[in-house]
Amino acid sequence: MIARPSGRRAGAVEVALTALLVALTVFTALVVAVPSVHPALVNDRLDLAITTSAAIIGLSVAGLAWLRFRESGELRSLLQAAAFGLLGTLNAGTMAVGIAGVEHRFGGTLAAPGQLPILLGLVTRFAVAVLLVWACLARPGPVRLAGWTARALVVGPSIGLVLAAVWLAVGDVRLPALVEPDALAALAVDPTLPLGADAGFLHLGAEMLTALAYVAAAWLSFRDWLAGRGIGAAWLAAGLIIAAFSQLHAGIHPGAHASLVTTADFLRVGFYLALLLGIAAERREDVRALRRANVQLVRLGEAEATRAALEERARLAREIHDGLAQDLWYAKLKQTRLEQAGPLTAEQALLAHEVIDAIDAALAEARQAVMAMRLAGDAPLDVLLERYVEDFADRFGIRAGVHRDGELPTLSTRTQAEVLRIVQEALNNVRKHADATAVRVALVAEAASLRVTIVDNGRGFDPRTEVGSGFGMESMRQRAALIGAEIDVDARPQDGTRLALTIPLSQPEAST
Repeated sequence: MIARPSGRRAGAVEVALTALLVALTVFTALVVAVPSVHPALVNDRLDLAITTSAAIIGLSVAGLAWLRFRESGELRSLLQAAAFGLLGTLNAGTMAVGIAGVEHRFGGTLAAPGQLPILLGLVTRFAVAVLLVWACLARPGPVRLAGWTARALVVGPSIGLVLAAVWLAVGDVRLPALVEPDALAALAVDPTLPLGADAGFLHLGAEMLTALAYVAAAWLSFRDWLAGRGIGAAWLAAGLIIAAFSQLHAGIHPGAHASLVTTADFLRVGFYLALLLGIAAERREDVRALRRANVQLVRLGEAEATRAALEERARLAREIHDGLAQDLWYAKLKQTRLEQAGPLTAEQALLAHEVIDAIDAALAEARQAVMAMRLAGDAPLDVLLERYVEDFADRFGIRAGVHRDGELPTLSTRTQAEVLRIVQEALNNVRKHADATAVRVALVAEAASLRVTIVDNGRGFDPRTEVGSGFGMESMRQRAALIGAEIDVDARPQDGTRLALTIPLSQPEAST
């Protein structure tokens, strides 16, 4: 779903459209009120360039609208394809007639200007305005149309335009006097002078009605943009405002004949330019939306992976608790009954106690593994460590606590799980080898890293001879490497041990 534009953005577009209206109004007033400003000029090359560009842009925009319809199935896109296809066909037909050199058959020469070019241009542009209004009023969402129906709706108006033009040009058809004959005669004498009311109120009224239709389409398009249709709707509204003024200028001077370029033609160039800018803006918006969707997809993938990992940890915790732990309890129970079965020799009693101790150690390991897997990911790291350290102190009678310094960053579930396992291994080393009575876990938030330290008051060791051989350091270093962290050990014989885990906050985790 496209978000509605913010108030600031909507205000900026409103200001821009208002400025455009003011500028076009001033320009139109100059053309009407200043006699030295001629509304037309004769330039066959410029006329051909404008007509060719209009044909290419109109047909291209129609093609893009058709592709949007194929993707979305919205009636809006289908009607826009029909409207711009009709504009493109009008200009392409005008260009083809000029290249073929048969303008005189259509009344398109300045030597003998006729009604047909003016009539075809006016009717076509009015039909385009009606189609665009219909497109803006169409209900959002896909529509069910047969393939031939959709194609007929797009190409039907263009085919009808071509057939009507040929029939009116070739057949002996009496055309209505849209423009007064005297005005056409004056146009042949000096094509640069304005016609205005001299062209007849029928022509002027029809051009004004068409201009109002474009104004309605512009308002509806702007309303669509406010409703979240995308920046292309705002650009289309600007283009339709320009098109409305081009119809007013066509009322001042029809300018539908070969080699004649009017202010209405220049305004239509502005209309097509607005369409191109709207397409470019839409593409940029689509790229940004695609990037946001990709980011969201990555986050959803990470969330799904985290959920799967948590479910797998919960499953393993249940299996250890219900399987291995129960088997160990059963083995301990049987071993105890064996001790009570009869008198044991000193060597047998020692061996029995060693078995019980090994089973108790295995049970403790299983319990801690279950707790680590159940805790990982369901709370912040400091809360997880507090739970774990509190259980450690209760079970083994070693004073233990957690200290926090600074605002702790949020870590990923995987990082928290690895940190928890590293702390668990370090505390197991304290329990098994350090002969310590107290241990402290500290978490310190630094500028670009999180430092976790485990300090005990045990007998220590010589790092040059013992690190990596019997204290599980290799396992801890491997886990640290998986999250891009580093482990540093500071120990001296009879002076305790300090293990520091530094986790960089900006470095990505290594893949497994």
